[in-house]
Amino acid sequence: MARPRQFNESDLLDAATELFWSKGFDDTSVEDVSLAAGVGNGSIYAAYGSKRGLFLAAFERYCDRRARFVRDVIVAAPGTARAAVRTLFQAVVDDCASYPDRRGCLMINSIALFGTRVPEVATIGTRSTTAMEHGVAERLRPAMQAEGGVDEAALSALSAHIVVVAQGLIQLSRLGTPAARLREIAEISCEALPPEWADRLVTA
Repeated sequence: MARPRQFNESDLLDAATELFWSKGFDDTSVEDVSLAAGVGNGSIYAAYGSKRGLFLAAFERYCDRRARFVRDVIVAAPGTARAAVRTLFQAVVDDCASYPDRRGCLMINSIALFGTRVPEVATIGTRSTTAMEHGVAERLRPAMQAEGGVDEAALSALSAHIVVVAQGLIQLSRLGTPAARLREIAEISCEALPPEWADRLVTA
């Protein structure tokens, strides 16, 4: 039987995420996380096996939260489908502005860093991106359905496009692009949605 962990795992993973995100994987040690979280090295190794294991636990948790953020924002957004997408993009821009160090997205950063060296990173990233796309599709589907039917292939491609734009906004923010410019880019993508259904107000 596994021994119960003698530390708050949520607090530990918060500290690990912050360090891996701000300093990067290579420049973050288990000792750094130990000091930040107040958890002994031995306890971290016992729980996660290695720095890689700790990173993957923090990374998966971060990606799950990002996917939930996208879904929660767009599904809860009132108004038309176009207005919901606009709300999502604005939330992404606002979230970027809350990080003045412009560190981007841990998911995108990590995929770029590890490539195929750590296959779990790509697997988690793909799963999280798919979850984001499903959240967007969930919000758009009723408007398309009300206009005469849903083309699932088109809906899937459009949802993927919206997620790509959202992730691109984060990358542009990391490069120092002003928020006003990010909003302009987002608005162009919103206006590209098909008006025949995107502006339909669907009520429950």
